[in-house]
Amino acid sequence: MGKFSSEEIESQYNLIMMLLAEPEKYRDAINAIKKDIAYMPLELKKKLEEENIIL
Repeated sequence: MGKFSSEEIESQYNLIMMLLAEPEKYRDAINAIKKDIAYMPLELKKKLEEENIIL
């Protein structure tokens, strides 16, 4: 897996946070992210863990 830029990680993090702000509205997108979590960049996983965000 290639390296990800900090801008890319921040962008993905912001998207996840936006989706989690309205979980009922974005249920399908959140479920899709849950399925793809194994492919998520390690940097993003660490950032989510630091914020205590569990998908």
